[in-house]
Amino acid sequence: MAGLAISGVLAMFGLLALIFLVLLDGAWMAIGQINWHFFTSSVWDPVKGHDHYGVLAFAYGTAVTTFIALLLAVPVSIGTAVFIVRIAPRWLSGPVSFLVELLAAIPSVVYGLWGAFVMSPWLQNYPETWLYNALHNIHLIKLGYYPGSTPKYPLPEYFPANLVHGGPSGTDYLAGGLILAIMILPIITAITRDVLLQFPDSIEHGAYALGATWWQTTRLAINYCRVGIFGAAMLGMARAIGETMAIIMVIGNTDRISSSLFAGGQTLTGVFVNEFLEADRPIYFSAMMYVALTLLISSLLTTLPARFMLNRIGARHASEE
Repeated sequence: MAGLAISGVLAMFGLLALIFLVLLDGAWMAIGQINWHFFTSSVWDPVKGHDHYGVLAFAYGTAVTTFIALLLAVPVSIGTAVFIVRIAPRWLSGPVSFLVELLAAIPSVVYGLWGAFVMSPWLQNYPETWLYNALHNIHLIKLGYYPGSTPKYPLPEYFPANLVHGGPSGTDYLAGGLILAIMILPIITAITRDVLLQFPDSIEHGAYALGATWWQTTRLAINYCRVGIFGAAMLGMARAIGETMAIIMVIGNTDRISSSLFAGGQTLTGVFVNEFLEADRPIYFSAMMYVALTLLISSLLTTLPARFMLNRIGARHASEE
């Protein structure tokens, strides 16, 4: 049995190494010809004779939507986990946990269809309209001029009015971030719930004995488990970075960088899905493989630290027992 277990672990590492080597081999031409300009340029022009490949706009879209998703999902996830572990009676916590985990099993294309036909129109007609009316005339800090401005027709950019520049659209960064928030919420909630369950009873009883209230004890539990909760957020971020189908159906798929939440954008996964089958030349194909390699490395850089943090919580709990 030990040999079989070790073989399984080695097979997993071998598969990961094989995937990395295949992507590296495919991206080698682009790495040699494009070099670091691949990450510093926002021009993506695969037309023969031009051959400009820069993923800065796509990386920006990935970063913005992931940030919005974490900003929305993390507080809700922590609140839901606290409800399941410390508030809900046992007959209710089980069904709520099941419903949360059921959300994680829904295919991403289903989220995308719901987002395109339900969420985006609602977002355009209500929240985005309200945000636009509230912010578009507030000019607190001048940031410069919008791209495309000319000396003859300057268009100054002010914060926070720039966040709603262009008006509501429903297919934009905000829609992409919201759909990602819904998708990563069950992952962060489930892991945060498991982490909170490891809060030692001895510390909780000691806090109550010293006169702490329920809220103060809950804050103590959250603070005690903060490393694990951060690890859960990191795993949610890894899922958000790698999500494809749902976000390309609501983000607008335009290759540009904009400070407006109402602007359409593109992500690294989106450009890969949208253009991979069109990569009919070696350098074009290699650039797409470079995108895939970037996604793989990004996922590893977020997943590995998250697992390390979660393991720290488990080790601390085991040592205190």
